[in-house]
Amino acid sequence: MGLFNKPDIQKHTVQMQSELKPVQEIEMVIEYFDQTSETILLIHNLEELQQQISLSLGAANASMNFPEATPPLSLNPRWIKKITYKVKGGDSM
Repeated sequence: MGLFNKPDIQKHTVQMQSELKPVQEIEMVIEYFDQTSETILLIHNLEELQQQISLSLGAANASMNFPEATPPLSLNPRWIKKITYKVKGGDSM
């Protein structure tokens, strides 16, 4: 068996796609440097959301787009001071 055996690669990608992550209703509270705050309601996987926001905050000239938010919006991470996640029926993180 070769290192890059095509059936093995296809099997691995199918397994990765089949692992569904649970989604939950998340309330994301964003605090800005000018002391204002904003609340966004999302239905998303908390781990994926945290990872995406972390990548956006670390990237230069990046923006965060939330088309599934109510209402849809785009944020500039340059002005964000703190983000707090509250899972519906759970504690904040």
